[in-house]
Amino acid sequence: MVSKQRVLISISGGRTSAMMAFLIKKAYGHIYDLIFVFANTGREKKETLVFLDKVDKHFNLGVVWVEAVVHHGRRKACTHKVVTFETACRNGDVFEEVIKKYGIPNSGFKHCTRELKRNPIKSYAKSLGWSSYRIAIGYRADEPKRVNWEKAKKEKQWYLLAELGIKKPDVALFWSQQPFDLGLKDYEGNCKLCHKKARRKLLTQIVESPEDTVWVKDMEVKYEQVKPGKKKKNKTPVRFFREGDTIDDLIEESRLPFNRAIDQSNITVGARELSEFNVEMDYEEECAESCEPF
Repeated sequence: MVSKQRVLISISGGRTSAMMAFLIKKAYGHIYDLIFVFANTGREKKETLVFLDKVDKHFNLGVVWVEAVVHHGRRKACTHKVVTFETACRNGDVFEEVIKKYGIPNSGFKHCTRELKRNPIKSYAKSLGWSSYRIAIGYRADEPKRVNWEKAKKEKQWYLLAELGIKKPDVALFWSQQPFDLGLKDYEGNCKLCHKKARRKLLTQIVESPEDTVWVKDMEVKYEQVKPGKKKKNKTPVRFFREGDTIDDLIEESRLPFNRAIDQSNITVGARELSEFNVEMDYEEECAESCEPF
């Protein structure tokens, strides 16, 4: 008996990756061996966790929730532990454990994605005995900076939505037709005050959710002098945000007049009906162009 090809679907907790998960389950559930995995950082907005729980139950995905396990004092990447919607960290403790070892993440040292997301997900797959598999990631066709076809081929990544030409309005239309939605503005993102966000989005979030700044300030006070491993030569204090700004700097700036970010998550202009994305009709074997080990 020929075993099914294995695909790990990485779910971020946002609208796009959740739509991708639905499409893959619907069109490929009978073809591939699928697992759906969500890595919780402990700094996810409550709406993200509630949404993911609803997505899981509504589409019958069987999402596995994992969190990072940090190995202090050892040259070992984060592994994982399995949690649930009920037991998932909500106070930032998981994130803080990563900061204790690796320091404060920022645009120059993006270890938060690596240690809180990527490594725990891979650790979980390894625990299942999965050594060869493809990773489905929710990149859309209108995200040219994220979609890298060469990287996708090299690292066995699958950008189904980009392949189908699905854009942001298509995602908005899909969720407008469902019995529930994420309940977040698109500029908020899933992780509170993520340093990757544009300044306007960060300032808007600070104005609308000032309570989210407390944890960030606490981390700056505790760990601004931490310089792990190969970063020992870097200057301190280490900050989350661009230009070395502290959270207090951003709070002060948010009190000045500025044009706030605008929510575009519900804009469906230019969207196409889901029926136009016929993945079943367009399916072909992965080796259609070249036969490579997966």
